Amino acid sequence: MNIRSTAPEPLLAFLFLSVIPLCVSADEVNLLNGDRLTGTLLGISGELIEFETDYAGLLRIQQAEVVSIDSEGPFLIVDDDGSRVTEIFDEKIDISSIHLARSKTDLPLGGASILSNEVDLSASYSTGNSSTQVYLLTTESQLTRPKSEHVLKSAFHYDVAEGEQLKNQLNVNYKTRNFFREKWFYALNADGFRDPIKAIDLRVSPTVGVGHRFWDHTYGSLTAEIGVAAIFEQSDELNTDHPAVSWELDYSRRFLGGRLEAFHEHRLLKAIDDGLVLDSSNGLKYAFVGNVSLNILANLKHDTNVPQGFDKTDITYVTGIGLTF
Repeated sequence: MNIRSTAPEPLLAFLFLSVIPLCVSADEVNLLNGDRLTGTLLGISGELIEFETDYAGLLRIQQAEVVSIDSEGPFLIVDDDGSRVTEIFDEKIDISSIHLARSKTDLPLGGASILSNEVDLSASYSTGNSSTQVYLLTTESQLTRPKSEHVLKSAFHYDVAEGEQLKNQLNVNYKTRNFFREKWFYALNADGFRDPIKAIDLRVSPTVGVGHRFWDHTYGSLTAEIGVAAIFEQSDELNTDHPAVSWELDYSRRFLGGRLEAFHEHRLLKAIDDGLVLDSSNGLKYAFVGNVSLNILANLKHDTNVPQGFDKTDITYVTGIGLTF
């Protein structure tokens, strides 16, 4: 006895045609020599186009060698003139005029926004001849919009040795940058810090300034800003406030195809009448599994106004695990 399929031919044809787009859906890059590449467009920066393929892995193509790009999803695109838009790539977009393009655009956040988060944890614990506990937790969230950036950072450092607290520091920083030209921006910074061991119950330092982004591409970035600030400090029931000037520098450089990152950042607050505060962070991050990285950090904090008996400079060396999402 022969068994025949009872499914109507039109239904089979519909199912077959519905599956095809799922199989062939991909971004396309069209080259000057006539070749066409299919895969996933990751982004454009530093005059390089990063393109992931199933057959050749990650490709980095010179921007000048590409005629056009067709993408499935939207990208945040920054032109050489500084204009920022959210577009799906097609043949109408001039690839040669693009300064930067970033994927993972989150439209529900408002038009052209990219949200990234990072959590780093370092901890050690020892018993026996000595008892010590060391914890360092840092977080960073960055929201990139068409004409602005918003960054929220926090750091908690806690050390105990033989039952005595050596460090109990909490630092929270919020920063926003609003671009009024291609690489120039206005900056607003609010920083909060406490260290009860050094009798600093609370220090708040808002800053208003202007900055310049020298470069921002696949393999690194450099940003500097200068501004005016105020330092409000409460310690041992004494409240003080000082006008100040502020200087900040952020630098990063990536190696090994972006898996290894070296970075340096510092913020200097110089009170007009007296006092100086310097925060600096230097380190290496190596992404060894997906979004998980191994971090080696050296954090420096220098404060000229500390109680007698305390060092003005704290330097902490830590190794920990980071998670980016």
